[in-house]
Amino acid sequence: MREPGIQSRTVSVTEIAPADVRSLYEVFARHYDCVSLEQFQLDLSEKDCVLVLRGANGAICGFSTQKVFRVSVGGTPVRAVFSGDTIVDRAYWGEQELGRCWCRYVNSVYWEEPDVPLYWFLISKGYRTYLYLPLFFEAFYPNCEAPTPAFEQRLLDTLAAAKFPDHYCQETGLIEFPWSHGQLKPHLAEIPARRLRNPHVQFFLKRNPAYAIGQELACLAEISPLNMKLFAGRILGQAHAAQPSCQEAD
Repeated sequence: MREPGIQSRTVSVTEIAPADVRSLYEVFARHYDCVSLEQFQLDLSEKDCVLVLRGANGAICGFSTQKVFRVSVGGTPVRAVFSGDTIVDRAYWGEQELGRCWCRYVNSVYWEEPDVPLYWFLISKGYRTYLYLPLFFEAFYPNCEAPTPAFEQRLLDTLAAAKFPDHYCQETGLIEFPWSHGQLKPHLAEIPARRLRNPHVQFFLKRNPAYAIGQELACLAEISPLNMKLFAGRILGQAHAAQPSCQEAD
C-alpha cells in the first residue's frame, strides 16, 4: 500500500550526505540497468542540485538531478535547465510532488534573471519522460504537431553538442552511445497498448525507436509564464520568493 504523503526538497549536490547518494542510486538501479554506482556518482558530481522526494517514513522514493547551462545562439544569451537522472519509485507513480518541486525550482532559476531566456533541456529515453513536455508546456520541440523553429533548433543543437560532444547526432536529434549509459529495465520499457494510441507516444517512438537500449531524444521547451500549462504556469507567474535556487529548502 502506498504511504500517505511525499515531501520534496531541492538539495545542492555539495550538501548531499554519502548515505543519501547511495539511496539515490538504489532507487535508480531498481528501474534502470547498465549503470554502476561509480558512473552514477560521476554523473551526479557534474550537477548543481537534486530534487529529492521522501515518503512518510523518510526514505528517499524519487529524485531528479538538475544543472543550469549558459550558451549564446546568434549573439543571444540563453540559460537552460538540464534535467538528468530522474525517477520515482513505482509505488509512488501518480503522485505529482516531483512536478511541483521541479516547477518551484525553475521558478527560482527564472526569477534570478528574468530578462535572459530560460529553456528546459531534456533528454528522453522513455515515453513517460517525453510526456512531461505536453503536460507542462504549450510549445515544445521536437513534437508531432509542428517543425522545430530555426532558433530553437540551433539552441537544441548547441546544448546537445556541448553536453554530449561525442554522441549527439544532429541529423537524428539523438544521443547515441556506443554502449548503454543506462536503460529502463525491460518490464518498464514496455509500452501499454492504450499508450500507443497517444500521438505524442507515437511520435516519440518514431523519433527514438531504439529507446529501450538507452538512446536519448534531445528535447527543448521555453520556461516562461506564457508557455507553461496548469499549475506550472501559475507557479512561474507568481512573484519571486527570495531564496537561492540550489540550497536545501522546503
